[in-house]
Amino acid sequence: MHLVYMLPPKNEGDTIATQGVKQLNAGKLSGMQPLDASAKKYRISFPDDERAQSWLPLLLDAYALCDEGVSIAIAREIKNHGRTLACGRGCGACCRTHKDIPVYPIELVGIYWYVIEKLEEPFRAVVKSQLLSCRKTGACPFLVDNACAIHAVRPMACRQFNVFSRPCADGEDPFHTRRQDVLTPIESYTEAALAKTLPFYGVSAKEAKKRGVSARVLNAQVRILQSCPWAELAPRMDDFDFGQLPSGR
Repeated sequence: MHLVYMLPPKNEGDTIATQGVKQLNAGKLSGMQPLDASAKKYRISFPDDERAQSWLPLLLDAYALCDEGVSIAIAREIKNHGRTLACGRGCGACCRTHKDIPVYPIELVGIYWYVIEKLEEPFRAVVKSQLLSCRKTGACPFLVDNACAIHAVRPMACRQFNVFSRPCADGEDPFHTRRQDVLTPIESYTEAALAKTLPFYGVSAKEAKKRGVSARVLNAQVRILQSCPWAELAPRMDDFDFGQLPSGR
């Protein structure tokens, strides 16, 4: 069973995104240029789902570019400055501490899709419980045993947040306490990643070039992950498990 995922329009940005998805599904928007070989090694694939969900290849291409940029930036810090990356599996400090993680509309759609259709047990039951009890001031609802349950589709903000020298202390946000230890993403890769998602918002590659549209205009559509109504996602997981989820949402 493949569902069609679109954001319920709550503001102008979501309406634009919904229209973009409809145009993608109707084949009215051309995709962006294929990924370079260097970025392809960072790309994950869900072939059947990518054929069913027109927006999904855009998101996965964007994440591949983002991950390539992060990898290059980290390598430069290690080579040029002898830095040691402090982040690793089992930390989860930023997932508990950060209260304002930005997320783009297409990323929200990706999270909904992944949680509903791809998340497996035992993480599925834990995440569902945490979605129901999620608080704006609490930890990320997708943090399970100090690891990200949606790691494959975690937002760009999470992918780009890397800390050097030493792990974060409890409650510490190193961006404010020791900015010099926080990775600065390579701007060109961030721009290129966001540009990959423009068709989701109803802007074709040709139109973007003609109008000189910068992918940074998408920043106006950003939401805060912790402020999203995640409790609404939990019953949709149940509906999918029992085969009752209607298409179009």
